[in-house]
Amino acid sequence: MAKLTTLPNGNAISMPLVTSITLHPGKGVSCRDEQQRMIAWIDVEDVEKAKRVRQTLIRLAQPGVGGVDPDWGFLDE
Repeated sequence: MAKLTTLPNGNAISMPLVTSITLHPGKGVSCRDEQQRMIAWIDVEDVEKAKRVRQTLIRLAQPGVGGVDPDWGFLDE
């Protein structure tokens, strides 16, 4: 059973399901599955913060890393 990772909006996803993480500058970051269905959206207007969110999600999507809850505190700064 895959462990869940909590996103900044409080929702949780199973990172092994994520096959695509995309930055949408000025809007946010999307996570999609292998059929390109949207499985998560994180609203982040600040491009630098959105890049950090993307990098964090990419790191969490690596094999064996899922189920870790990152510190999303930088989004409140």
